[in-house]
Amino acid sequence: MKRFLGIFLAAGVLFSSCGLDDVITLVEPSVTKNDPLYSSIDFLTWYCSFITEDEDNKAIGSFSGTEVYYKIYNNYSALVSQRNAILSVNTTSNSSAAATRMIDTYTYQTLGCGPTSRGNVVFVPRGGTNQEIKFRVKTYKGFENYTGSDIYSYRACIVGGNYGDGYAYVPYRSGNTKSFDFFDDDDDDTNGTRDVEPESGDSDFYYSSSVSASDTYYVQFFAVAVAFDETTLSNTYSLVLDLGSVPIIKGK
Repeated sequence: MKRFLGIFLAAGVLFSSCGLDDVITLVEPSVTKNDPLYSSIDFLTWYCSFITEDEDNKAIGSFSGTEVYYKIYNNYSALVSQRNAILSVNTTSNSSAAATRMIDTYTYQTLGCGPTSRGNVVFVPRGGTNQEIKFRVKTYKGFENYTGSDIYSYRACIVGGNYGDGYAYVPYRSGNTKSFDFFDDDDDDTNGTRDVEPESGDSDFYYSSSVSASDTYYVQFFAVAVAFDETTLSNTYSLVLDLGSVPIIKGK
């Protein structure tokens, strides 16, 4: 029986406690205002936006919330290839195969968050209603003090949901010790430990000896709904949502 349940859990579905009841599938987040493209030259579009599907998932007792995953590349062809490989199995018949490929095969990491008072990762806990989230991982040069309502178009921040509408929370790389300002364009890292370029061997970085541009990195993002199964003590995932990709360009 345990093996039987494990097969279905690996497929991304949850059974009720009776074991013979309804099969429930998590609903993935949905795109809203913006999904950027790595090749865009318009910095105003270099942010991600999505809506959680809390209302559809709230009936699932083990549904815990929504996570954001990312991967850094120095070759945009590699980004496109791995993104397409993930999305190729992102179908209802494959269920959580895309999330599994994203995490286990391509070692995507959970997006970090600072300060840590909000937690170590960008995680939107389940709520009674759907929540809109916007985030930008790098401040556009010259807009470090921008405070407008569209702050996510200019400054590194996370807004919406449990993060509020201000700019108190900022995305970090996994582990929360390194930023996405790889070239320290705002000169705010005197010790040179936070704003550093990715290195070969970093778990969140796909290194290629064939670099697309010497002054540019590319970051791909996905969002996914998560449920924790107490029987297997492991997570079950929805289909993934492609949040798009942004360039990190020196001097921008």
